[in-house]
Amino acid sequence: MLDTATDTAFLRTILAHPEDDAPRLVYADWLDEQGDTERAEFIRLQVRFSRMPLGDPDRPALESRIANLQQPLFQKWVDELPDLPGVHWEMPERGFISTARFETPDAFFEFAPEVFAAAPIQEVWLHRFSFIDAGKLSQSVYLNRLRVLDLNDGNRIGNHGVEALMKSPYLANLTELKLARNSLGSAGVRAIAESSHLRHLDVLILDHNDLFDDGLRYLAASPNMSGLLHLDLERTRTGNDAVRALAKSPYLTGLRKLHLSGNLLTDEGLEALCGSDVLADVRDLFLHSNAITDRGVKALAESPQFARLERLHLRQNQIGDAGAEALAASPYLGQVRELYVGGNRISDKGADELRHRYRSRVNVY
Repeated sequence: MLDTATDTAFLRTILAHPEDDAPRLVYADWLDEQGDTERAEFIRLQVRFSRMPLGDPDRPALESRIANLQQPLFQKWVDELPDLPGVHWEMPERGFISTARFETPDAFFEFAPEVFAAAPIQEVWLHRFSFIDAGKLSQSVYLNRLRVLDLNDGNRIGNHGVEALMKSPYLANLTELKLARNSLGSAGVRAIAESSHLRHLDVLILDHNDLFDDGLRYLAASPNMSGLLHLDLERTRTGNDAVRALAKSPYLTGLRKLHLSGNLLTDEGLEALCGSDVLADVRDLFLHSNAITDRGVKALAESPQFARLERLHLRQNQIGDAGAEALAASPYLGQVRELYVGGNRISDKGADELRHRYRSRVNVY
């Protein structure tokens, strides 16, 4: 039987220092002494997993072991936390539940004190927030505890809501901001770009908003966005002028993942990126459902700045055999592990050339 007073003391230390792995590992050692070896192992393995680089060969086996430990124990851990209406405990990270989902604004504003007192929450998923709720959210001191603020889907905070939220002094620790499908326009993105509170941001999700070219222009011109690693602008009506601004940006030079699918890009926009070194570190490039032809794909295949690409999505464009041949002959795309070119104008001949070069790494359907 666990010593509840000691257990509570450990939890208080972990809540006070959520970024520090040391208290979690000390707690794991104590759990071992108390006979709770599976929970102790789970904490150690998740801490180890969080430190692993993505390409580590031990990663899949470790992930499998973590899943095996988590499956029978997760509900037990959830049952130890407060049962609050409209609140759902989600994924564990580094051994503890770190994500909470709030079904309504009322659930967040009423129960946030209990939620953050019960677990080292660093990510919240919010639903049914309007621009008025976003203004109230901006005043919540609990934002200061977050690394991830997820307002994707089920919200309509709009430009006014984002403008209010970006004035919050409690966003300084945020590393991921997710605002898909929020009826945003370029004014909302301008508020994000100009916010001095987001200088640690490395993930920005803005897909399925009508941002047009100004949205990306504001981001490309902002020194506050210089830490971005992942930018999602899928289906935002982004066009060539915006991509030209990205190609000239002195700040968005560290991107690893860029989503520009379902937009208004043509060969001119892609050629601008190919002539710039702004995407020299990009690993994942999503360009499906645009208006790119063989000309743009040839420029991509011949550009040395894409030598680090691992995933390239080009489905549903206007690419024919000449583009397929250029991709197959590229001296720079040797690191590609996933290539999607289905829904284009590639014949069996072009598809065979791609399969000969990329084998199972290419999907031509």
